[in-house]
Amino acid sequence: METWLTQHFVNSALVYTGAMMVAAPIIIHLINRFQYKRVHFAAMEFLLQSQQTNQRRVLLEQLLLLLLRILLIICLLLLIARLILDPNQLSMFHGAKSHHVIVLDDSGSMQNVWGEQNAFDEGLQVIRKIAAEGANRPNTEKFSLILLSRADAPLFLQRDINEELINELDAKLSNLTCSHQSLDLNQGLEVAADLLNEDRAVIKTLHLISDFRKSDWQEKKGVASTIENLSQDDVAINLVKTVPDSQPNLAITELSGATEVAAVNVPLRLRVSIKNFGDQVANDVRVSAFDDQNKLPMSIVFDKIEAGSEISQDFDVVFNKPDLHQINVSLTNDALGGDNQRFLSIAVKPSNPVLIIDGNPSGNEWMYIQTAIAPDASTTGFAPSVESVDYLRRHPLDQFKNIYLLNVAELPLDAVSVLENFVSEGGGLIWFVGPSIQPAFYNDKLFNEGKGLFPAPLEMAPRDLPARETNTIVDMQVSDHPLFSVFAGQDNPLIEAVTISKYFPLSQKWLQTEAKNASGVNVIATLRNQAPFIVEHRFGKGRIITCLTSAGPIATSEGEPWNSWALNPSYIVFQLELQKYLVQSRSHEQAEIVGDPITFSLDAAMFSDEIQIQTPVSQGERTIRLKASPKQETSDSENGSLKLVTTYRETDQPGIYSVQLKRQDQTVEQQMYAFNFPSTESNLELATTEELFKVLGNRSQIQIQEPGEFQWIQGQEAGREITNSILVILFLILICEQLLAYRLSYHPQTASAAA
Repeated sequence: METWLTQHFVNSALVYTGAMMVAAPIIIHLINRFQYKRVHFAAMEFLLQSQQTNQRRVLLEQLLLLLLRILLIICLLLLIARLILDPNQLSMFHGAKSHHVIVLDDSGSMQNVWGEQNAFDEGLQVIRKIAAEGANRPNTEKFSLILLSRADAPLFLQRDINEELINELDAKLSNLTCSHQSLDLNQGLEVAADLLNEDRAVIKTLHLISDFRKSDWQEKKGVASTIENLSQDDVAINLVKTVPDSQPNLAITELSGATEVAAVNVPLRLRVSIKNFGDQVANDVRVSAFDDQNKLPMSIVFDKIEAGSEISQDFDVVFNKPDLHQINVSLTNDALGGDNQRFLSIAVKPSNPVLIIDGNPSGNEWMYIQTAIAPDASTTGFAPSVESVDYLRRHPLDQFKNIYLLNVAELPLDAVSVLENFVSEGGGLIWFVGPSIQPAFYNDKLFNEGKGLFPAPLEMAPRDLPARETNTIVDMQVSDHPLFSVFAGQDNPLIEAVTISKYFPLSQKWLQTEAKNASGVNVIATLRNQAPFIVEHRFGKGRIITCLTSAGPIATSEGEPWNSWALNPSYIVFQLELQKYLVQSRSHEQAEIVGDPITFSLDAAMFSDEIQIQTPVSQGERTIRLKASPKQETSDSENGSLKLVTTYRETDQPGIYSVQLKRQDQTVEQQMYAFNFPSTESNLELATTEELFKVLGNRSQIQIQEPGEFQWIQGQEAGREITNSILVILFLILICEQLLAYRLSYHPQTASAAA
């Protein structure tokens, strides 16, 4: 009995007292029946006979008056004891348990701060209040808690709400922190839907606690669909807001640069971008830069950032020693602290080796490349090595960033295989043709029907570019490709001064029939006769740039050079930009997003199975030790190499994760991984209640609770309709009781009425 009362009344202790009060009108009625004595005399006998004729009617009227007074006491009891009754869930009177499933959004935007409060702590407060209210009806309510960041592993699963659960919940919530990740609301809702569909409880309620940002609900039909399906399955849905108003926010959205070419004492240019997610202009925004946690003597200033706009600035960093370095930039704290920092890991080397293979030993084309990329190694950081074709067969290539092949007639097949491995692993390859090349070999072995290192088949002989008819037409026409960004603009004197006299045309048949379907092959520069001049294509993880003229001013049989580009300043700029562009394909430095795993696949012949990971400073620099498991790379155990594989997933904290790999010779290889806050969480604009109802539909099963309001937890929302109904019924009973009491009572006539 006690369990039933606590399930259906907020103030269940008053029910017994109220039940006793129902006896009051009955006792009064009985007392009134026995408060007189019978006296027999003739006049009264006449009246008694008259009364008996109407006795049944009078008795019914008195019983009706008694019933009305009893109903008055019952209605007052229901109001004082606060009956919990939702007209849509009358089945609760069948003694069924209630199941409350809570989905807590702990994505990065829930770190939103205003004053002394933040969205995540507000969500935890709501959870505590729901559980505390359930504890007033012990063992009649079930409780499940799903964190969005760990939706597949609920924190609590179908637990009875009692004192034991309250204590355990309080301990876990006290140690709970908000994640920094960008999470999918629908993923958590689908887990909750599966849980509720499996549950046999008659009364089922889903509480979604979130900041309800507009970006989470715009074009997110999956979320609305899941909530709609739940409401159709008789699940009551509470959407609980935790943030009262939209907050302005500035976020660092980018920290990048060509870090693969970072070298000692060579300025490395980095770019930082900031976006204003607020609705007002931000003035005098200052960014601090740090190298290995030491503040650099600079301040990057953004004078003005318009609302909703993103702007960038470049800055240079010089490293005085070769090592792994961590760069981070930071803003002053605002509404969202996670996006006020951004991290970058950089491996600085003494120099960046580049291999140049010159196919004409007596030629000097290599000199133009060397002069362009390394007039002084201390200036550019590149260290070119000039070798013959035979070098490719006898030496490892993994030390080089990029490889040039200049006027190479043909390659040994084993050298082709080595180059294919180099590029497929992320290396950069640059072709320059010349009079020595053998088109048949290039078409057969290097193009290889679109599967090789050359982007397209060649014609059988070079071709002269007709002389200019006017000086207004330039020989080389560049696109908006990043390699030519320095040449942007209609009038560029550097490009205008370049002359191209001879080039190798691509196969006309291929251009007409196959070029459109050649996946990944892009013409990024043309000649003035619209013939392809510079072509880019991908091979595995690497990029290949093919220039269809010579690397230097090789003289033709008529004595005229193939081109004058190598003598033009634009050639130096192009070659330096080319180095940076190609190495970016093999770089992972542009940083992962928090929550992404670090996957290790190590050659068992080179590394041991011990892996040590140092977490970021903000995590307390904990040391994690992993053991990699052996795995055969292919199903053929004889030919497949043995790999050591493992995955580290605890990357929720932004910052630099340092990794130590132990080699078989007991030396240690150091790696760094930068993880950053997702910029998708930086827009703090909230969806209004009207916008949410527009997306979800105005269904009676769906309630939206405003931040800071907790009346609905005490049952006031669910009982509001029945409370109003009881008040109306009480008013009507009072009127009826007064009218009937007036009718049945004695009213002597006044003197004037008697006259």
